[in-house]
Amino acid sequence: MPETPTQVPADHPFRRKGRGTDGLIKFFFASNAGLTIVILVLIIVFLIREGSSFFPSYRAELQLYRKAGLEFVDIPRKDLTAHEQMSSLLNRAYFAQVNEGCREEMLRSQEAAAIVSYLGDAVAPAQTALQKVTENAGDAGVPKELQDKLTAKYKELLGEGVAGKFGTGLPTSPHLSEAERSQLISAFGARAPLSTDDPPLIVTIQAQLAAKKAEASQPLADFRAAIDAFADASAPLDTLVMETGDTVKATKEAANLHEIEVAKRETLLDAARGAKSAEAKTQLEADAQAAVTTEPVDFKMYLEPVLARLTEFKEANAALSAALAEVQQKLPAKLADDKADRYLATFRKAVDQYSKEISDTMPAMESWKNDAPIGLGTTIWGFLSGRDWITGGEWQDFYGIIPLFTGSLLIAVIALSLAIPLGVGAAIYTNQLAGRRQQNFVKPVIEFLQAIPSVVLGFLGIAVLGTILQETSTKDAFSWMPGFPIQQRLNMFTAGCLLGLMAIPTIFSLSEDALNNVPSAFAEASDALGASKLQTVFRVVFPAAISGVLAAVLLGLGRVIGETMVVLLVAGNRIKIPDFTEGLGVFFQPAHTLTGIIAQELGEVPFGSVHYRALFVVGMVLFAMVLAINWTAQRLLHKFRISHE
Repeated sequence: MPETPTQVPADHPFRRKGRGTDGLIKFFFASNAGLTIVILVLIIVFLIREGSSFFPSYRAELQLYRKAGLEFVDIPRKDLTAHEQMSSLLNRAYFAQVNEGCREEMLRSQEAAAIVSYLGDAVAPAQTALQKVTENAGDAGVPKELQDKLTAKYKELLGEGVAGKFGTGLPTSPHLSEAERSQLISAFGARAPLSTDDPPLIVTIQAQLAAKKAEASQPLADFRAAIDAFADASAPLDTLVMETGDTVKATKEAANLHEIEVAKRETLLDAARGAKSAEAKTQLEADAQAAVTTEPVDFKMYLEPVLARLTEFKEANAALSAALAEVQQKLPAKLADDKADRYLATFRKAVDQYSKEISDTMPAMESWKNDAPIGLGTTIWGFLSGRDWITGGEWQDFYGIIPLFTGSLLIAVIALSLAIPLGVGAAIYTNQLAGRRQQNFVKPVIEFLQAIPSVVLGFLGIAVLGTILQETSTKDAFSWMPGFPIQQRLNMFTAGCLLGLMAIPTIFSLSEDALNNVPSAFAEASDALGASKLQTVFRVVFPAAISGVLAAVLLGLGRVIGETMVVLLVAGNRIKIPDFTEGLGVFFQPAHTLTGIIAQELGEVPFGSVHYRALFVVGMVLFAMVLAINWTAQRLLHKFRISHE
């Protein structure tokens, strides 16, 4: 017999309205769904409300930046920055060539220094204690019993260090012979506990390195002289920028001071209008009149001495052009070291762009006007395409998200390069090829990765992965890899590897579901036609599930883009567009991300300031990106479902 529906009491409000238990349950879940939508709307409204006033405020700052003349000085300052970058390329080419010529000696010096540093860290507690006791004892001297005790502790720690029981163990030294290694350790152990002198072998190796460097740099003497002459050519422009910069900065400070006083006066006048007594009102009005002690800034008058030096700027600009033409004639045709030659080739490629920047400078300075308005569209585009994120400086704050977006993008590329093959491959194996016992083991283990807190993965990246990668990169077997040896332990590659590990469970689970939703008739038809198991998997099942797999990848990308803690701990947090002249080595450089900048700076900026609003605009951009990624993933999933209905 069919079950009798649960009866609702006659006096229940849903009964009186003609509703039953089903209606009550539907109402409960509908209200939960509605609450979720309301929360989402509130988040969007909050982001827009907090970020909406950023662009008008930033526009006002940029207008003052222009009126005071800071923008005028920044036009030639960009030439200085470009000149410094060009000089850096030449210096990197020079030192890469010199270092290659003395690579063996350099590695010997580094390994010997690492051993001494390791032993020094091992005995540091006893050495520090003995030093403090000696300083406190003064002329009386340290009691023999205490000195013997600390000396014995020093030798004990030294023995543990030599045995490799301290820290990560005694560093390896493949470029030092066993005799040299033993000599180095013996000399360290033989010196007095309070001595900081380097062992004789260190001095000898350093002298050998200096001699080899001198020998390697001798054929490059003309190249070195050309680099120095090119670098020195920016001195006149540097002096001009510094002197005129002081003037316009003082102008801006005077204008800011006047604006602060005017704002204070308006605040006092508002308070006076609301005063309850005539005496209080009179006092507030008097304070308001006394609040403004400065006159409005006459920007044109202040700018006259700066604009009067335009001729000097022309001469300095011409000196840069002449130096560029001269250094090109003195560059070597080719350098023996591949890395050095790559830097030299990059310099040659950048010459045309740098030359154009120099030639565009004077027309820009001559046509510059301090009273030209800055449109809101220009402000928005400057934020979206800006290459600088500079805050809290004495000169001018700039908000441009390109460095942050570039860091997020490169880290996402690294993460997906790791997560896609592992996640999708694991899903194919688990769903199509593995037995029941293997499935019961693989699926829980991979999905368990989602339970690991991101801060724990961040600690893992700092303490383990970053250290292992940096130490591995110093080995000769990996010297051919771009970016090796890794200069900084915290970089985009380390962060990308950890984020890839975090994205694997998402991609695996959704890809496995997509494969599982492919109708079994597809595989059965393929088997009936005589296809092998692998042919069925890769030519029938996987292509049928491709929309779901792509959606899984996009959701994994959303997870990577939105992650905060790992990139904040591991990515290096350098707000700068990575140096793409390093080729694939760019992935081993530090960077900052959209999420990281919000987490790092939001708690430190003044509430309601332009900087505070800028972080909310970054949040809006991040929200829009993740929303677009998830919307695209949902569309793909919808398409996948429709194709099988």
